[in-house]
Amino acid sequence: MTRDVDFQKYVNYITKAENSLQLAKIAFERKAFDSAVMNCVHSAINALDALTTFHLNKRASGSHTDVLSLLKGILTGPEFKDIERQFSSLLSLKNASEYQPDLMSSTKAEDSIKWAERILYKVNTKLKS
Repeated sequence: MTRDVDFQKYVNYITKAENSLQLAKIAFERKAFDSAVMNCVHSAINALDALTTFHLNKRASGSHTDVLSLLKGILTGPEFKDIERQFSSLLSLKNASEYQPDLMSSTKAEDSIKWAERILYKVNTKLKS
């Protein structure tokens, strides 16, 4: 499922993505690893919404993985594979970081920051091209 979005709103999604990533780094420094992972997940979601809004005036509105079908029309094959892998890795931690009783490790938080940074960098590169 998708929703139409005004093209100009892509800037707001990028701002949300950058803010979430910044908060993830602060949470990591304070050893709040669950919060770091949660913010990385939301950073990636917003970054990908920025990209689809910019190029298609649409964002995914169903499952978080719905955005992947939109990205296929925007990214090259290798770009898509990279983002798909990193985004899937982040989404695999979403439920555990937000709803489950076990705590995230520093390694998972550090990996999440790395994946979210890569996604945001690639999205920003695509927005400039």
